[in-house]
Amino acid sequence: MRRIAVVLSLLLALGIRPSFAGERADTVRILGVGNSWTRDSMRWLSAIAASAGRTVIVGHAYLGGSTLEDQWRGIYDTSYTYTHAGQQQKVHSTYQYWKYTASANPEKTPSSGYKNGLAGCGVTLKKAVADEPWDWIVFQPEATLGGDWKRHLGKGADGYSLPALIAAVKGMMQPAAAAGVRVALMVPFSYPKGCTDYRPRFLAAYNRGRTPENQAGWDKLYRKQYRLIQKAAVRLCRVLKTDACINVGKVIEAGRSDADFSRCGYLLLRRRDNTHLAEGLPMYLASLCYAYALLGLKPEDISFYPSMTSDSIITGDVGASAGGTFVLTEDLAAKARYLTYNCLYEKN
Repeated sequence: MRRIAVVLSLLLALGIRPSFAGERADTVRILGVGNSWTRDSMRWLSAIAASAGRTVIVGHAYLGGSTLEDQWRGIYDTSYTYTHAGQQQKVHSTYQYWKYTASANPEKTPSSGYKNGLAGCGVTLKKAVADEPWDWIVFQPEATLGGDWKRHLGKGADGYSLPALIAAVKGMMQPAAAAGVRVALMVPFSYPKGCTDYRPRFLAAYNRGRTPENQAGWDKLYRKQYRLIQKAAVRLCRVLKTDACINVGKVIEAGRSDADFSRCGYLLLRRRDNTHLAEGLPMYLASLCYAYALLGLKPEDISFYPSMTSDSIITGDVGASAGGTFVLTEDLAAKARYLTYNCLYEKN
C-alpha cells in the first residue's frame, strides 16, 4: 500500500492524474463548499459538461446562510451553531451534500439532500470531502464579503482565515488526492436594484448598521455591494494565488444589464425570496462560469441549455416578465454562452 501511495504522489506531482476503475481518464471532480449560492451557481455544470463531451462529477457541500468563517469554526468546535431562516444549524453535522448526474435535467443524489441539512439532519464536511478524490474544491464567500478581504487572511478576532480553512479541508482528503487538488474561489453576485432583502448583516457590512430612508438609498447600497465584492474577492484570489477565480458576480451583473436577459424576471433572482438565482437562465449563466474556468470549455463547445420557462424554478414562484413568460430559446442560450465568456475573458 505504501508503494502505491508513493507512485500516486509522484504522478500527481508531475501533473498526471491516474484514472480509477469505472471512470473515463478525463473525468473531473468538482466540489463546491459554501452556502446556498454554491448550489445555485453550480446547478447546470454537469449537463453543460456532458454536452461538450466531458465527464464531471459535481458535488455540493453547503450550509444555508453560512459564512466561511462559520464553517471554519464548526470544524474545531463541534457544538458551534448559527441561526438561519429562524432555525439553529449545527455546523459540524448539518451540511447539505449531494452530487448531480450528467443528464439534461440533473438529479441530485441523494434526492433528499440529507433531509435538507436542518437541525442536525445533514452530514459532516469531512464526509463530503472524503467522498471523492476531488480535482477541484471551490470555496464560496458570503455576499457580505464587502471590502473586508483582510478578514479572510486571518485579521479577524477568532483566528479564522481562508488559508486555514483550505488547509483543514485538504486535511480531510487522502494524501494522494490532497496533493493534486486545485483550489478556486467563487466571486459571489450582489443584490439587484429594487431588491427588498434587508438584512442586519448586510447593513453592518455596507452601511455601518444604518438603515436607508428609502428604496433609492437601498439601491445605492446594492451598487456599493457589487463594487466591493468585486474589489475584495478578486484581490483575495490574487493574494492567495488560487488556481482559478470564478467571477459569477461579474457575469450576473452583466446579465442584469442586458435588455434580453433582464426580461427573465426579478433581475435574475427568484421573485419570491429576492436572494437566490432563478433556476433557468440565471443559474445557467453562473454554471457557464465554472465550465469556462475549471474545464477550459469555450462557447462553441457547448450545446446544452435548460429548456424551461422562468416560472419553472424550484420554488414554483416565477420571474415572469411584465410582458409574459420568459423562455430560454436556443438563440438566447447562445447569447448567454458568449456573454459569459466575453465578460470573463475579454479586456474591458
